[in-house]
Amino acid sequence: MSDSQEVHEPIPEAMLRRLERVERAYGRLLRTNRLLLIGLAVLLGTAAATVVTLALRLPPAPGEVVQARSFALRDAKGRLRGVFGMATNGASQLVLQDESGHARLRLIVLGDGSPGLTLIDQKGRSRAALGLLPDETITLAFADRQGISRAALGLTARQAASLALADSNGVTRAGMGVAADGKSTVTNLNGPGGSESVVPQ
Repeated sequence: MSDSQEVHEPIPEAMLRRLERVERAYGRLLRTNRLLLIGLAVLLGTAAATVVTLALRLPPAPGEVVQARSFALRDAKGRLRGVFGMATNGASQLVLQDESGHARLRLIVLGDGSPGLTLIDQKGRSRAALGLLPDETITLAFADRQGISRAALGLTARQAASLALADSNGVTRAGMGVAADGKSTVTNLNGPGGSESVVPQ
């Protein structure tokens, strides 16, 4: 059979209803992943602002620093290599820096108790982030060298698991999901105007 030939077979009503349920479930997973990525971006922005604020408040002379709201770690040459402290928004955080003063690892607990961990490259881009939200949704996200999110693994409070994979523009192209009841989907998106396939498992 050639590629130009089409085969039309009636699709059972039960299968159509099941496909619609799968598409709705996948849409909810995508929205959850987007919200988690936005939450992580806000978390990272807050952490960066806090680091700058804390760094500006540190005394210029190297040495041991013990304060009620922050602790600073300096190397033998007086360079700031880490900060542990409280932000004005109630978040506590630990930021470790390289010899050039660039933040490379950030561990934070927000005022609402949400913890997060971020790995940062030499250019200041977040490359990996792990976050746990108050509703117990957890996400692990990976970004490429340009800082664009390319993969996200998530588990919602309702125990639905998902994996979303994006292209170099950050557009989701493939995904997998497993609902709490064990029903799974695999989705392939081939871009604008391209094909989309949803395979219920």
